[in-house]
Amino acid sequence: MVYCSVGYRSAAIVEALPASGVSDVRNLTGGIFAWANEGRPVFKNGQPAMTVHPYDQLWGFLLRDDLHDQR
Repeated sequence: MVYCSVGYRSAAIVEALPASGVSDVRNLTGGIFAWANEGRPVFKNGQPAMTVHPYDQLWGFLLRDDLHDQR
């Protein structure tokens, strides 16, 4: 499973990986933002996480405000 913030970059990687011999690969459609926004579980270092890093201010608007990691 490959993912990124919104699914765009990970989709490109999924398309490129078969040329490197990786055949069983999937993209997380909508990225980690959609996953978290839907209330699905998120983990950091093997522990449940309550927030997701918003990448930057431009892309962060796609992530629910209550999920923003303010580090």
